[in-house]
Amino acid sequence: MEGNGPGVGDVVGTGDDADQPLLDLLDALVNERGPTGAAEALGVNYRTVSRCQQSRRVSRRMREVLVEFRDSQGAGDSGPGTVGGDGAGEDALQIQQDRVAELEQENRELRETVEVQAEELEALRRQVAELGERAQEPDEAVAIDGGQGQREGWRPPWRGHGLPDAWVVTLEEQPDEEHAFGPAAPLVAEWRGLRTRGDQAGSQVDRAMAAVRRWELETEMLRDWQLTLPPETEPLDASRRQDQLRWRDDALADARRELARARRTRWLKRVVTLGLRRR
Repeated sequence: MEGNGPGVGDVVGTGDDADQPLLDLLDALVNERGPTGAAEALGVNYRTVSRCQQSRRVSRRMREVLVEFRDSQGAGDSGPGTVGGDGAGEDALQIQQDRVAELEQENRELRETVEVQAEELEALRRQVAELGERAQEPDEAVAIDGGQGQREGWRPPWRGHGLPDAWVVTLEEQPDEEHAFGPAAPLVAEWRGLRTRGDQAGSQVDRAMAAVRRWELETEMLRDWQLTLPPETEPLDASRRQDQLRWRDDALADARRELARARRTRWLKRVVTLGLRRR
């Protein structure tokens, strides 16, 4: 904010006035511990340290923390190179080696953060692609009303006496399903597995992914294969099938939002963990 004089918290003083001893103290602290270590010792952000060093100007806040640090370390009676008491005798090569190790650790943590962000961006890209595909589905729904929604004209065969209708999927596996459901049989088997084990998946993200996959399978079986799912026990007419598809589309949208939230939560936890490791 521009004005005719410094306000509260504005930078005051320059490197060639009474603040010069504080700047010398800051330089010595950075040389010994690096920007990150100096910031931790002073209790400020490392960007604040870098900004003060580069501008050679001391803000009111930096003056307070430098004076407090100087008084607590006895640095007021020492030269700029004696920060921390016994630091004056520390070997210069060891200081450089420590700094290199610190920079390498920071680089590793930054790479991990970038990898996590890339994973989240890829997940968002897939979600956008899926939404684009969903936008084209009304035409497919019209085809269902005309009885043309099955893939490649497939129709389930008749089932033996005492078995459910060939259009109807049950929670319990039936002895002739590979024959009755034909190309849709693997979908039915995968769906049953998700119904029984999906809620028991490991992490929150795994459970959310299982929920998304379950609703995708139910939508595909209803729309593309014209099957009927529990709790229904009789083949669906066109109107009831549309109702079944409509609420499953809503459930799928909710599941995808929950998956996005779970992935964001996981990403934030990783970022927080990385931040704690860096402190």
